[in-house]
Amino acid sequence: MLHFQITPQGTLGEEYRPVEPAQKEPGRAVVPGAALAALLQAEEDWDDDAPDDYVDFDRLAHPETPRDRPRAPLTADFAENPDGTLTLLRWPRLARPAIVPNTVQGRAVTAIAATAFAATHLAEELFAGMFTSPVSYSVFSMRMGRHITQEELDEGGPTAVRLPAGLRHIGPYAFWHCTRLAEITLPKGITALPVGVFGECSALARVDLPVGLASIGWMPRPTDQVMPDVGAFAGCHALRALTLPPALGVLGAHTFNSSGLVQLTVLDTGPGPAWGRTVTVATTAFDHTAALLWLDKADVRGAVQYRLGLPAARDKILAGDSRFGAILRIPEQFFCHEPAFFDALAQRAFRLDFSARMALARLAWGAGLAPADRQWYLDLLVKYFDRAPQFMPGAAGEQAYAALFDFLQAQPGLRAADMSALLRTAGLLALPAELLARMVEVRTRQFASVTGFEDLELDD
Repeated sequence: MLHFQITPQGTLGEEYRPVEPAQKEPGRAVVPGAALAALLQAEEDWDDDAPDDYVDFDRLAHPETPRDRPRAPLTADFAENPDGTLTLLRWPRLARPAIVPNTVQGRAVTAIAATAFAATHLAEELFAGMFTSPVSYSVFSMRMGRHITQEELDEGGPTAVRLPAGLRHIGPYAFWHCTRLAEITLPKGITALPVGVFGECSALARVDLPVGLASIGWMPRPTDQVMPDVGAFAGCHALRALTLPPALGVLGAHTFNSSGLVQLTVLDTGPGPAWGRTVTVATTAFDHTAALLWLDKADVRGAVQYRLGLPAARDKILAGDSRFGAILRIPEQFFCHEPAFFDALAQRAFRLDFSARMALARLAWGAGLAPADRQWYLDLLVKYFDRAPQFMPGAAGEQAYAALFDFLQAQPGLRAADMSALLRTAGLLALPAELLARMVEVRTRQFASVTGFEDLELDD
């Protein structure tokens, strides 16, 4: 095994070679109570004070240990693989960057072991026993207590991590509870992310996933009867947006549990609204993702083909609700249905916080949107213009009305009667004069030939 001290810049410093403990003298017997007797018989002047609890009595428990034994330095540890490459077993939890080199002493670093950056360390081969029965990582760690080693110093882990370009493997819980880590880019050779890999990385705001990544949160014994801390991004509160690559085919249990994810973009090779691949999604992959509002299907260049909108506080909907329970399953079903399925759901399970967000999403990115559905969405936003603050993203109060008007006036198919309805509602709400003047100006410009009869509500 190789050990290297860490520089203040987060790079590998000098190699550290642990000093082998001295051999005990042969034939030296340990007599019960001998340490205590030696201490009491020592010719020391205590000045009527008791021995120091932290120095003298420490010799009772460790009579063979020198008083001033120097502490070993914190090191990054590497183990040699059968093919001659290296695996990073451990990196100290210092609050500084962690720059893992491409090579160490001429050998490529190709793997990051399980729990390598965590506060407690457990050999990767032991994780095979974690899935033999439903169990949380904390309970599993207690069961494995005799195999676990603890970091002497924990400053929350690295502030940034640069991984080797030739990396091919990352073990379970490798970055568990790295609370200072803000962003990370994974090398192109990574094709799978294991359970818990970024769990509880509460400051992690950006993750760049490689194009060849095929699975997230894969388990050797697939089951949803596991605790949330198996999620690859569980507890990543600062993670607001993520793009999943076109090769991804598996999303495991509790992948985004209690994350701060607001927008999820999925790249796909299929043309238009049809999916070009099958993605297996665990039923719990999106549990407790109340912040999630937008789901985008994009092409491999990142151009959005269509978007779905979700209601805020989605977790408050009851799963057993015969009408609205289906809204909870939208993130899971997003990977296997075309958008027409969700357009029908927006009308069948009508809720303003859901259907209006769907209208905003589908009118802006409308691949596969039928003309009748488009008109339904447009009519919905006109009808509920007075409730814009309830569903407009990123705007509140009077700003929400202005934002919704700007959105609507840019939509093809908006009629003169719709514009008149918006003006009437704005007047009843006593919106600012500047907004009313702009609405009148837009109406005059877009419908200069209107006679005025569109304002009349005539019965047959």
